[in-house]
This record gives sequence, C-alpha cells and structure tokens, in this order.
Amino acid sequence: MPLDDDSKPDDGRTPAAANLSRKKATPPQPAKKLVIKLVRAKPILPTNFEEETWAKLKSAITAIFFKQPDSCDLEKLYQAVNDLCLHKMGGSLYRRIEKECEEHISATLRSLVGQSPDLVVFLSLVEKFWQDLCDQILMIRGIALSLDRTYVKQTPNVRSLWDMGLQLFRRHLSLAPEVEHKTVTGLLRMIEGERLGEAVDRTLLNHLLKMFTALGIYSESFEKPFLECTSEFYAAEGMKYMQQSDVPDYLKHVEMRLHEEHERCLLYLDALTRKPLIATAEKQLLERHIPAILDKGFLTLMDGRRIEDLRERTHCFQGSLLLNHLGRC
Repeated sequence: MPLDDDSKPDDGRTPAAANLSRKKATPPQPAKKLVIKLVRAKPILPTNFEEETWAKLKSAITAIFFKQPDSCDLEKLYQAVNDLCLHKMGGSLYRRIEKECEEHISATLRSLVGQSPDLVVFLSLVEKFWQDLCDQILMIRGIALSLDRTYVKQTPNVRSLWDMGLQLFRRHLSLAPEVEHKTVTGLLRMIEGERLGEAVDRTLLNHLLKMFTALGIYSESFEKPFLECTSEFYAAEGMKYMQQSDVPDYLKHVEMRLHEEHERCLLYLDALTRKPLIATAEKQLLERHIPAILDKGFLTLMDGRRIEDLRERTHCFQGSLLLNHLGRC
C-alpha cells in the first residue's frame, strides 16, 4: 500500500532510514554498575575480652608513664581498643584511662612539692614534667585513637584524650598551690633578672608560659602578677633615672626599655600581653614624669641644633601623653 505524502520524512528518507539516523545521533549511555556494599560484621568477643584488653592497655600506659619497655604488641592493642569501641564499651575504657592519667599527674605534682629551693632548677623540673606529659598523652591517644573517633565524638560533654589530660593537670595544679606559686615566682624572678642585665634561659620561659596558655591559666595566674611586677619595677626605675639623667638620655633609656619589652613579647610572652605591657611601661616611665621632663628643659631640645635628637628619641612614643603635652606647648 503506498504511503501518504504526510507520513514520509521531509528529506525523502524512508521511516526505517530515519529511525536508524536518530539512533546514530544519540550517544551511547554508560552501563549502570551494581555496587554491593559489604557491612563489616562486629567481631564476636570472648567473655573476658574487655578485662584482658584493659590489663594489657594498663600495662602499656604504666610503661609509657615510667618510660619502661613493654612487651605488648601495640598494633594488636590498638585493634583490641577499636573492637571494644565497636561493642559500645568505650565509656568504661575512657574512664579507666582517665583514672590512670589522674593518678600519675597527681603523684608527679605532689613529688614537686618541696623540691629544689633554686627557682631555675625547680622551673626546669616543672618544664620536664610538662614536656613528658605532653608526649605521654599523645602516645596513649595513639593507642586509643578509636576512643576519640567514636566514643568522644558521639558523647556530649566528653573531652578528647588530649583535652582530658590538660584538664587533669589544671585541676591538680590548683590542688598544689605551692607548685603553681613557686612556678610563677620563678618566672617573674627570671624576667626581673633579665631586665637587670642577667642572662636567662628564654627557651625555658617560652615553654613554661606556653604551658600556662595551654592550661588556660596564663591570664589569671601569670599575666596579672607579671603586669603588677612590671609596674613596680618601672616605677622605681623611672624615679631613679629621672633624678640621674638629663632629658635626652632619659628618653633614650625609655626607648631602649620599650624595645626590650617588645622583644619579650616576640620571644616568650603571649602576644595578647604586648598591649597592656607597653602601656604599663609607658605609664611608669613617661606619663608620670611629664611635668619633670618639661621642667628639666625638654622644650629646649626643640631649637635647631637638637630637633633631630628630639625626633630620634620620640618616634617610638606615638600616642603617648608626652607627645600630647608637647602638642599643646
């Protein structure tokens, strides 16, 4: 039967040819892959698996704290801890680890009470304990990493093993006020000695002040008394140097002191201490002596022969009350 004109393709091709053309124009689609996910079955644990695993882990923790060799295979112990976490036994394991850490930290801090009367030696003992503890907590965390990745993440208000160690140290340091007080006193004495020209161990200062920062007690336990001591030190020094020096020499000394305090902030003090520290030094060395500086003939520096000396001495005092007073003169 002949085809009607309407049923023929516009280009004169037969329907079969047109169909074939369309198939060739359509790009082949990739075949869909069937992916089967295999869910790992929880291992079936022996009845005494938890206690046996804890006995091995406790032995490993003790060896870590006392720096002794341990025969336990740490890789197998890591897997055993992971199996306990899979069986929802992480909470019990976490509390047991916390107890071991607390006993060690408490005992070590108690052993520091009454140690060397030499403050620098004492600070070295505290630093060694801190550095050792950081290494030990990281080693324990390495074995029990599954706790941090499962139990800690899934349980509100539970600290990571690292933060748990810091919290225990902070708590027991507060329970050993003699150790904290002696540490702060030693730090302040070292900084005062440096201001007086003594050579000090800046690395020791840096490590211990970073310890205070990590424990979250830097501001209250160290910075507050440090700024008070700074104020007293420069109040006394300002009075002494103001009586002994003429204005150019005094301002040169102030400039040197401010530079030294900036350097301390770079080397061992917390960066946030810089602003209140410089303000304290400027207040005691400059602001409280403005009348005396003016009375001793500061304005005579502004004649043609001394103007460069004036600029050199005051470029670091931008924003101080001294320059404000000069601006009104």
